[in-house]
Amino acid sequence: MNNYDLVILGGGPGGYNAAFRAAELGKKVAIVDDNNLGGVCLNWGCIPTKSLLKNAEAMDLINTSESYGISVKDITVDFDFIINKSVKARERLSRGLHHQVKKHNIDFHAGFGTFTDKNTMMINDIAITAETFIIATGSKPKTLNNLDADHNKIIYAKDIFQMKSIPKSMTIIGAGAIGVEFAYFFNSFGTQVTLLEAEETILPHEDKEVSQWVEKTFKKKKINVLTNTLANKIDDEKILISVGVEGNSKGMGLEELGIEFSDSSHIIVDKNGKTNIDNIYAVGDVIGAPWLAHVSAAEGLYAAEHLCGLNPKEIDYQSIPACTYSKPEVASIGSTEQQLVDNGTDFKVAKSFFIANGKAVAVGATDGFIKILVGTKGHILGAHIVGSNATEMISEFSIIKSNNLTIDSIFNSVHPHPTFSEAIFETLLQLK
Repeated sequence: MNNYDLVILGGGPGGYNAAFRAAELGKKVAIVDDNNLGGVCLNWGCIPTKSLLKNAEAMDLINTSESYGISVKDITVDFDFIINKSVKARERLSRGLHHQVKKHNIDFHAGFGTFTDKNTMMINDIAITAETFIIATGSKPKTLNNLDADHNKIIYAKDIFQMKSIPKSMTIIGAGAIGVEFAYFFNSFGTQVTLLEAEETILPHEDKEVSQWVEKTFKKKKINVLTNTLANKIDDEKILISVGVEGNSKGMGLEELGIEFSDSSHIIVDKNGKTNIDNIYAVGDVIGAPWLAHVSAAEGLYAAEHLCGLNPKEIDYQSIPACTYSKPEVASIGSTEQQLVDNGTDFKVAKSFFIANGKAVAVGATDGFIKILVGTKGHILGAHIVGSNATEMISEFSIIKSNNLTIDSIFNSVHPHPTFSEAIFETLLQLK
């Protein structure tokens, strides 16, 4: 009863996508997880935070309603409602995942799995065996143990969903996507926010012009942005730590099996997602950067098809978009301008501002720009968008890059008018 073709340790995007695909290909599959299905993404990350950010967007509209000819008075904020709304979103999607698990005849074992050998795992004193395993256990936030602060004030992203009120002041340490998104969220509800970043710019992995634009916009919103700054003594009401993640790889017996690690927490895999143990794969955050849910999902699908004997197309990590859901939104794919300069790559730059886009002007969302980096043969080497709908628009570049198309594919298409996306076509006309 507890013998499987494939057992997947971890029920997040990497795990459940691998499970569904392997089941579709005829494998007897089980998922093991000591939390609910969906992983951090569904339960504490991607999904519930986007619910919170939608509330911040609504608050922004209210605060700027006079620019639309609408006067709003006597505003009250029900923070419990905001949090509960995000919880309901994740619960609804979690129920959908459990339904899909049953539909695919996949067994779900609730508990913490520990390997006893390369074909056996113990869960709550029950042994299950499998021909193949996929480790998809995700990641957890890095901690700051040397911070001089009252530890009752220190929180991580997950803790926000337990908060009962909006803090009057907050310092956010780390200005990557998570830090920037929560800086926008709490600022929208009146929290006095300080955003600290040790690097030269916020969103340090983005194109420098994009990072500088977001910083300028945040300062207009009265967010205190401090770059090239390390956390020291902080007296704000709350301190949110968002300085990166490390893989969830401890306590599962991996070291005893002889699994190889690239550092203290991330598992080494080959191009097919296979570890140095021939029947054990690993996907997602537990193998390292980029720590993105859609990367985990892609790696899970790839590993499932590979272990089922198919020959899937290798993942092109240069064609994976990154998104930050603040206001303004940020989305990017491929190389930054500085990376191309450092590599000595010949390229051309096409850039336009949303102030020239009809839809942006009509709806009052002109903050931001599009920047496209194009190689000598017309291939897109990098694309960077800051502004409204950026995280939706980036998919056009993902399709183009993944299929090795040139900018002629955009010139030969017709974009609807008026839309934000037609700015992509209009921007590239500079290079025609």
